[in-house]
Amino acid sequence: MQQSIEKLSDVKRTETLLYSDITGDIATKIATLVNERVDNKKRVEILNEIIRNKGFNVIPRTSNKTKIFGTIRKDDLEYGDNLNAAKALNNIGYDVYMLPRVLGSKSFDYILVKNSNIYAAELKTIYGKNSLDHRLEKASMQTDRIVLNIVGNVSSRYVADEIKDFYLNNPHIREIIVLRGGKPIYVRYGQVTQKDFVEHFMKRWAW
Repeated sequence: MQQSIEKLSDVKRTETLLYSDITGDIATKIATLVNERVDNKKRVEILNEIIRNKGFNVIPRTSNKTKIFGTIRKDDLEYGDNLNAAKALNNIGYDVYMLPRVLGSKSFDYILVKNSNIYAAELKTIYGKNSLDHRLEKASMQTDRIVLNIVGNVSSRYVADEIKDFYLNNPHIREIIVLRGGKPIYVRYGQVTQKDFVEHFMKRWAW
């Protein structure tokens, strides 16, 4: 179901730690992607420039197939949520670049790399049903891909209904990745317009 169209240019990633700090120039690039209209080619170019920055340190994992890279401070209030979801994304095949907040500007949480595709994504960790609609709207102002990590006690029908209502009003969103227990459900606009979307989503949730 994942049909990402943004192609990753030839970027070399190594096993070694990357040493220099994240720079203001990287913050500027993140802000550009959030606040300005750029075409797909330019977006990929900027994302590649960001992940080449030597401020990314490899966060140790047990798996050698994919990696998590981070610049976010461990004392950041969102560090735990971001790392937990990054591990889940890591386990389903993504290299995950965890980004710092950009002061004075909206930003996004991750750059994801998989199968020669690269794109930005905003994480929202969902603890309860009262937060989902608001958090989706907020995420849509930051990037066009959203990761929902469901850790609270919410029903599959509630999540499906909220995603459908949100997506029908925000067709520019390219993809929502719903994580529940580490397992992904990929949702795109064309799916929510189908009559059986809610029922299909609930079946995927139960698998």
